[in-house]
Amino acid sequence: MSPSQFSSLPKDIVWQVLARVPKRSYPLLACASKNFRLLVRSPEIHKIRSLLRKDSLYICFMDKTNRPQTPHWFTLRRAENNPLENEYVSVDLAFPDHDESNASIIAYGPEIFFICGAHVHSSNLWVFDSRSGQFRRGPSMNVTRMYKSVGLVGSKIYVVGGNMAGDIQAESFDLKTEAWEPAPSLEEEMTWLSAATVSLDRKVCALMLVGACAVCYDTRDGSCTEFKIKIEEWWKTGACVIDNVLYVYYGRPGLMWFDTKMRVWRVVTGLGDLKKVRSVGMVEYYGKLAVLWKEHSGGATKEIWCRMISLERSEDGISGTAEESSQLLGSVPRCFRLHRVLSPPRKINKPMSPSHFSSLPNDIAWEVLARVPKCKYPLLACLSKNFTYLVRSPEIHKIRSLLRKDSLYISFRNKNYRAQNPRWYTLRRAENNPSENQFVVSVNPALPNHYHRMPSIVAHGPEIFFICGPFVQSPSFWVFDSRTDVLRRGPTMNANRTYKSVGVVGRKLYVVGGVRSNENVAESFDLATETWEPAPVPKEEKTWLASVTVSLDRKVCALMLVGAYTVCYDPWDGSCDSFALPEDKWWKTGVCVMENVLYVYYARFGLMWYDTELRLWRVVNGLDHVKKVRSVGMAEYYGKVALLWKEHGGCGKEIWCRMIAMGKCEEGVKGTAESAQLLGSVPDGYRMDHCLSFPSYYYMCYDVFKNIYLMPKSSLSLVSDTCNQAAAAIADSVTRDHRFQSYVAAGGPPTAKDQQTDVAVTLFLTA
Repeated sequence: MSPSQFSSLPKDIVWQVLARVPKRSYPLLACASKNFRLLVRSPEIHKIRSLLRKDSLYICFMDKTNRPQTPHWFTLRRAENNPLENEYVSVDLAFPDHDESNASIIAYGPEIFFICGAHVHSSNLWVFDSRSGQFRRGPSMNVTRMYKSVGLVGSKIYVVGGNMAGDIQAESFDLKTEAWEPAPSLEEEMTWLSAATVSLDRKVCALMLVGACAVCYDTRDGSCTEFKIKIEEWWKTGACVIDNVLYVYYGRPGLMWFDTKMRVWRVVTGLGDLKKVRSVGMVEYYGKLAVLWKEHSGGATKEIWCRMISLERSEDGISGTAEESSQLLGSVPRCFRLHRVLSPPRKINKPMSPSHFSSLPNDIAWEVLARVPKCKYPLLACLSKNFTYLVRSPEIHKIRSLLRKDSLYISFRNKNYRAQNPRWYTLRRAENNPSENQFVVSVNPALPNHYHRMPSIVAHGPEIFFICGPFVQSPSFWVFDSRTDVLRRGPTMNANRTYKSVGVVGRKLYVVGGVRSNENVAESFDLATETWEPAPVPKEEKTWLASVTVSLDRKVCALMLVGAYTVCYDPWDGSCDSFALPEDKWWKTGVCVMENVLYVYYARFGLMWYDTELRLWRVVNGLDHVKKVRSVGMAEYYGKVALLWKEHGGCGKEIWCRMIAMGKCEEGVKGTAESAQLLGSVPDGYRMDHCLSFPSYYYMCYDVFKNIYLMPKSSLSLVSDTCNQAAAAIADSVTRDHRFQSYVAAGGPPTAKDQQTDVAVTLFLTA
């Protein structure tokens, strides 16, 4: 049955059907269509599954009084007579291998896998089927192991370390074929003595017993990386992964999650009213995080409590909403300690299968992607190698140039009359020849107050933002709309500021420094709601007297006027770090960031880029034949770096431009330069002041995006006109026939009423 036929059924019937499908199939269903994705993510389906008692948890306690310790298993599942309540019942799960009391355990679907080899060498594998309640012996591993790490990645169980011989350091068990095979060898030899192991980013991550660190084995190539664990008390059962996010419950801060992009631990917000607990167990249960803990009740038993927490991701991090009350599940003997909490894993739901889109001819794919905001290209490049090729292809930038999507704004200031407003020019494609660039005088967004003559300037979408207060303290904020050439006054900042640093991170404009007190050191302007709000205070007191500010790695980076160094402010937590600049002359307009790489043009070295991994400056290769120039301006323009400079000629200064295509290679970054083009001339006393890029962030549909982003959990779907005839008919009816009534009330236009809306290609971009 096609997705469109199935989705035409009433939702209550569809939910009843999907609730009976194994949850591990939900990610595949989510790839079929947007409607399927909404159905499997709906809270209704979890309610129905609870009525069917589809999901369950397995909880294991170890009796500390016995040697070896003996396990005791319980299940947590929905009560038959009341689906809102949970039943906590004992299970007869007698492990047949009496020599192995502490096997590594993985749950997958209805089966639990016991991989032996904890305190004694073993190659045994046992499988427990929760439907029949029976154990069976599985295929043995290729080698015996002891003290290992085990994780589930895709449909394979990976076992890493624990082999003293070292011939097979890692192997995998295919859950479909039920066969063991060698996995990529580890690049580093280490002892995999971990307190807990989780699967994160297709890696097996071992949270080490000693050293306050986690070591992650990449199942694709055997490489190993690590990150720090907070030096706090935590419990091996209090670590779990939900939707590819690692959560750990710490004794003092409480529930935290690891930000893999920023590589920092962050607190889950919204849980301040929860009391701190100990001996925690955590796992996913009906789409929520189930937190279990023990409380001493006096006597020979202790109580087991549970609370459900809904987790939601936002721009500011992850917030949790706890159910109103905790539930007492039952009690266990005082000598029992929490050992394992298991739940069948749920893979992360991907918005769309890249293979569907990539099956289109490249010329059609380029036509579609050329109309997608360029700020989404890094996200698309992460989907597959084919998407990476498509968005980096020169063809897509040729199409964008025909659409005249990009433009540059360049300002010059008369150095003999500093009180005057700057003179603005634009660089854009010529209408009659899209391969040529026009350099024309633009409408000057002249600020009405001469005290605001040198504000901080940031471009975003079709708007230019002027943040006042360089020499005189000011909270003023002005916005210039390049579509209408209208300058308007924006909301004032919360504090008066002088010398400050300004940068755009995500959908917020951050202003750091420039105040005399420690209050309102940093604040942010939400570009969607157009409101100012406080931002995290910088953790280091600095003078933010910067020559230029850029946004790099989601940080506001100020290239300082004095000292040959850069300070980066992290808007997540207010932390600051710094890196050095080469001891050479550079120009504030000769700095730009493209595809999250910082480029600076130096007088002696030429064009250089900053390697954030090695933390050093490197020369862009392939530009040895390009002559050194001075008074440089740089910005992104149709996927290339537009390098502008001035040369003396006659009674004025000639403005020249050269386009440079950047490409990553093993040696670093390589540039391919086009021939230089004379753009025009400016008066002799003019010096370049700003070089701003509009790489089609939203541009033609900027207002639409702003309105979409105002809605919580908003998204945008881009479809071919021929694939969505109903929407096209509605659009024609509104724009051509001027019918502005609600089609929901009217039943829709007659032309669209009976049309099929099967979508051949849907590119789903999450806002």
